[in-house]
Amino acid sequence: MRVFNFLIFFYSLLSLGQNSFTVPDSLSNLKYKEDQFYIGTNYILLKGDNDLVQQNDFSSQVYFGFLRDFSINKRGNLALAIGLGPSYTQFQSNIDFKTGSILSQTFNTVQYMSLNLPLEIRWRSSDPKTFSFWRIYLGTQIQYNFISDKIGALKKFTSVSTLNLGYNTWNFSIGYDLYPRLKEFESIQSSKLKILTIGLIFYIF
Repeated sequence: MRVFNFLIFFYSLLSLGQNSFTVPDSLSNLKYKEDQFYIGTNYILLKGDNDLVQQNDFSSQVYFGFLRDFSINKRGNLALAIGLGPSYTQFQSNIDFKTGSILSQTFNTVQYMSLNLPLEIRWRSSDPKTFSFWRIYLGTQIQYNFISDKIGALKKFTSVSTLNLGYNTWNFSIGYDLYPRLKEFESIQSSKLKILTIGLIFYIF
């Protein structure tokens, strides 16, 4: 609830500063870049190959960071981007994330921080004269997860495919693991466990 209230407050501020505006005509033919700070929140769904895996309570992720934009066409609406930023992830499951075994009735809470390196190919309907536009950003994200021994069955390095799309301030975000989250050893009972994230991302400026 605190995260939700914060994002609503943040959106109110963004709405004041992201109205369409124009720049002098002398700049209209120049390439422009959309270097951006971003902040977002996701709902987490666990996906695996074992029907006994269960989730409990609200599972969420909060993240922010910065992206550097590199235009690849004359208009500037196609670009590549690379970024960096932290995230916080928490979820509850009946998996023992120390051993990888599935528990019958007990649910464990998993909490960890990650350092994320997003890579994106970007399309947007913008030009140098307006900054309220449609966007579709497709990419991948390399994550280093700060995993403690208590949840040692989780991999420290993961990679996620991402899709961010929307208009102006409001953008939907979808992410899905490219590879399973759990290490491979004998006690693992859900070796294909992956995370699906669905949420909102806000590009600040």
